[in-house]
Amino acid sequence: RQQQRDGCCICFRVERVAFVPSIVRWCIDRSYVACLQFSSPISPFHNHQSQQQHRMKRPAPATTTASDADAESATWQNSYVSDSSDDGSASQQQHRQCFSNCSIPSCGSMPSNPRRKRPTPSEGERAIIEDLNALSIKEREEVYEDIHGVRGSGVVQETPEMVSRAVIDVWECIGRIKRHRKEAYELALMMCPAFVQDRAFVLMFLRADFFDVAKAATRLVNHFEVKLELFGVDKLVKQITWEDLGDGAQAVILRKSMQHFPGFVDSVGRTMSIGYTARDDSSNLPNHDRAVWYIYMGVVTDNEDAQRRGIVGVGYMIGMSEEKLSESMSTNIARETDALPMRYAALHICYNSPKLRPTLSFMQVVASTQTRLRLRAHFGSDVECLYELMAFGVKQDVFPVDSEGNLSTDRYAEALDTRRRREAEMEEARRQSSKIEYPRSIDVLFGRGKTFKDFHGNVLMHACIDRYKDNYRRASSREEKTTIVEVVVMTIKDSGGRFLRRCKDPMDGWEVVPFVAAREKISYTIRARLK
Repeated sequence: RQQQRDGCCICFRVERVAFVPSIVRWCIDRSYVACLQFSSPISPFHNHQSQQQHRMKRPAPATTTASDADAESATWQNSYVSDSSDDGSASQQQHRQCFSNCSIPSCGSMPSNPRRKRPTPSEGERAIIEDLNALSIKEREEVYEDIHGVRGSGVVQETPEMVSRAVIDVWECIGRIKRHRKEAYELALMMCPAFVQDRAFVLMFLRADFFDVAKAATRLVNHFEVKLELFGVDKLVKQITWEDLGDGAQAVILRKSMQHFPGFVDSVGRTMSIGYTARDDSSNLPNHDRAVWYIYMGVVTDNEDAQRRGIVGVGYMIGMSEEKLSESMSTNIARETDALPMRYAALHICYNSPKLRPTLSFMQVVASTQTRLRLRAHFGSDVECLYELMAFGVKQDVFPVDSEGNLSTDRYAEALDTRRRREAEMEEARRQSSKIEYPRSIDVLFGRGKTFKDFHGNVLMHACIDRYKDNYRRASSREEKTTIVEVVVMTIKDSGGRFLRRCKDPMDGWEVVPFVAAREKISYTIRARLK
């Protein structure tokens, strides 16, 4: 009667990796997927007598794919073969008796009804199966231990020589990327080489991919592509501050829907960040993406421990409807995560709406292999999800959500105010400096090449010249032509534009050219466009 009321706890001791997909398929067939948990590879029943009573002796192939998961699932149900002993036979009979007497609607007897149509594996399950088969046993153990908070993510031992060599290799790898795939990166490099080639900045991307140079180069290029799309040219080569977000993204952060504050760590001291989706959250996608960028860049910048050990992320979506977590939002989150100089040591998604499962499956597909293997979904109420998070090393005393789903904002508000004051001081110091670190989008740049020609300020200059070139052609005297050229120069300056050229040392930024040099630039461009 107790089993019929409370259900059973079924434990599988897996001796072969190829059995894992079969277990997953067997649980999915019986609606156990929300209850499925993977413990540490070190069995708590080690050297226990029951270990010998429940050993698996069925041979398995080296790898298992999603296509034969159904066939193995059926074989798994009949594979409770114990040792040739009386205790083993009795144990096997007890297991079958338990399943035959169980009256839970989602369970039934074993084996299941052969007429029942088995669901096909989702794309997310297929991706996870392929990723698991590609890992060695040691790599798989490291992933599981990182997720459960047994230890921190593997940290690469860095030396000055190794770091210097890796930074140089990143530039060489970026040079081999096709030009049309790195236009935003080349624009940023032209605007401010000191920002793009900063050693500490590049090192964040190397640490995010365990010093895999090819992956770090791709992430660095994607970083500027996404940043240009979210914030525009004017903010491409500067650290995003509170004032750069705009009212919409600021409102998302002020609703405390994205949280990170000092001291928010898990049981092994790894930095944590929580994304809390409010019940009344009505923010649009671009504002949400800008808020995510601002929060996570603040987490990893100047935080060497988060760069080296990774971040434990929690997406708290209890009370969220399926309309708010669309597939487009999942795609943007995955794309933005792959562009930020950070990695997830573990990512937990808490939700209580079954309608979100297809979207979460889609999120698994579009996520990178690193994130997909470390993503865990927790279905249930606030209390149930909090207890599950505790099993993964998330300490409840620092977690900002209580058992009723209420969000605490005191520590977060204090940390946000401190960050805003620090950013305001840095911006004020930059304004008082006479050094021009990077141009604005309305500035006219002196230089050659497609990057300079396509710069937004130079495009505006050409448009302004096109309005006066007919007058320049009809001008009969040199004085009239000089007057027209000066009108173009003053039109650009009155609109806020500057005529800039690089300093002798590109790392020193830009300098304003004299009025005579600006006039010669406009005169030369007009004559070139009249040819």
